[in-house]
Amino acid sequence: MKKILLLILLVIANFTGFSQKLEKMKQIEVDGFYTNPLVSPDGQHVLLTGRHFRGVYILELATKKIIQVTDKEGSGYGYSWDQNSDTVYFRQKEEKEYFNNAKAFSYSISTGRTVAMPELEVNTIASYHGTSKETNSQIVVYTNLATLKIEAKDLATKKSWIITSEEGQYYNALLSPDGSKVAVHKGADIYIYDITGNGKGKKIGTGLATSWSKDGKYLIGFLDESEDGHNVSNSDLYWFDIENGTVKKITRTEVLFEMFPSFVDNQTIIFSEDKSGAIYIANLKM
Repeated sequence: MKKILLLILLVIANFTGFSQKLEKMKQIEVDGFYTNPLVSPDGQHVLLTGRHFRGVYILELATKKIIQVTDKEGSGYGYSWDQNSDTVYFRQKEEKEYFNNAKAFSYSISTGRTVAMPELEVNTIASYHGTSKETNSQIVVYTNLATLKIEAKDLATKKSWIITSEEGQYYNALLSPDGSKVAVHKGADIYIYDITGNGKGKKIGTGLATSWSKDGKYLIGFLDESEDGHNVSNSDLYWFDIENGTVKKITRTEVLFEMFPSFVDNQTIIFSEDKSGAIYIANLKM
């Protein structure tokens, strides 16, 4: 009887961690294992990938319908949405090719067509959002694989420059919605840089940042743990206030391994659960 009571108390304690920062959390009922959700600009669709980042899928939130874009290995790394919320950009390689042979492709929801994009560099896909009619600036950010610095390039003018001029090895650049700031990673730490590359980076926390809020004031991400250095033993979501430099832990559970949160809007997020491959949606309660 004592063991049963203890188990009940542990479950209540785990889910109380959600209630502190999240509310109305529910699992999106879809069949399969999915991870790394990325919400479209209009909030109606979600890009997903499968186990070990294999394949690219699109979830329509209203109907829970899943569209398979590709089933290729490694295609779930660094994909992106066009500003029109209809087109997605991703990488793809053939079965006998190496990952550095991957090429850029686009897929349109409305037409169902996949088109090769030889003009688009693969390592810029994550920050590429199509051609804007409102501005001549087409800035993308990426890791220079030779120097491991974060660089920016204006695709309209072909001008490029270094963002992270300080010492260190950097990865996973995340461009803010207005294009003025870049979140970058150095080791386990997250820094914010001005898009111009002027000035030093501002450290805002530890973990992996995965999504900017629509107003560019906040980041969300996750921090996982490993007891043996190989297998994940826990993972929780975090909220980063860019202006004030404060960090809040959104979840505190051992039952679920929450990863890859993505803003739907400033009050709603979607994230994946690493053990089951389930996708959850919840309201922020900050």
